[in-house]
Amino acid sequence: MKKSVLIGLVLLVVTSFASYKAGQRSVIHNDSSESIETQVKEDLINLTKKDFEEYQNLKTMEDRYKKADEILGKIVTVFLADLSVKLAYKPSNPAMLEGACAIPGLNTTPTPVATPEQSQMSVAQATATPVPETKPSTPAWIQTEKKIAVMTNEDEVLEQLRKNPIEDIFDTLKSTTVMNRKEAVDIDGRFEGEISFFDKKKHKTDWIVYWEVNLNGGTSNNKPASGRALITLTNKSDGKTFSRSSGTNTLKDFVRAPGSNAFIINVYGDDGYIQIYPVGDKDHWVGNYYEKVKMGQYNFAGQVRVNRL
Repeated sequence: MKKSVLIGLVLLVVTSFASYKAGQRSVIHNDSSESIETQVKEDLINLTKKDFEEYQNLKTMEDRYKKADEILGKIVTVFLADLSVKLAYKPSNPAMLEGACAIPGLNTTPTPVATPEQSQMSVAQATATPVPETKPSTPAWIQTEKKIAVMTNEDEVLEQLRKNPIEDIFDTLKSTTVMNRKEAVDIDGRFEGEISFFDKKKHKTDWIVYWEVNLNGGTSNNKPASGRALITLTNKSDGKTFSRSSGTNTLKDFVRAPGSNAFIINVYGDDGYIQIYPVGDKDHWVGNYYEKVKMGQYNFAGQVRVNRL
């Protein structure tokens, strides 16, 4: 082996070893990597100086190969011994390792653990926080009443009511109250009209609706109306009356919904209700008809016109 080749191999190993050693020491001692590399080179060269002199005096290539192997073996032995020491080394200061191994952008701050008292306070605060109540907007069918209040044409009123029927009349009925006597005066007497259905396949004929109300005298205007009432339904096609209901005392079938101007009348024993409004005067009324589909559910099925007799 040529001398230049041997020196090159030695310097390569020395440089790698010095770079490794510099990296190890830079964490622990913060020494200059350049000074460490220089010191390592000097130590190894002094260690093998005598071997290099012997190598140069050898005459045969076989002896030189053996000597070169011996020199490299010493260098590798020293390198491995130092490496094992470094791998077994455990620094006594964790802060140094944390600083050396810190990942940019990673938050290493430990999350504080709440004490039982703090946890109870947090739960109490969450429980005590009031939930803002959502104020329900005025239903579209009630908003429509402002438009029809100034209309005098029955067809126009019916058109508006058809666009905006009561969305859930079953739910609306839960909050209704019986008319007081002052309100019931408007439907006192005899009235007759016609319920016209939208689905002619389901309803082969329209119906004639009739009611008669006789209010009791001497009742306060603000108290629930009382008297005698009769309501009938008749097929328009054959004149056959198929529903008849009557009662005395409180007029429980004539009710009002809060915030609404509508009169809601139970004309079919809880199976059908009309929602009516006066047009022009209190002798002419128009509105919508709702029929029961099943318990708690009604469909907007037709419209009604009623006149005082």
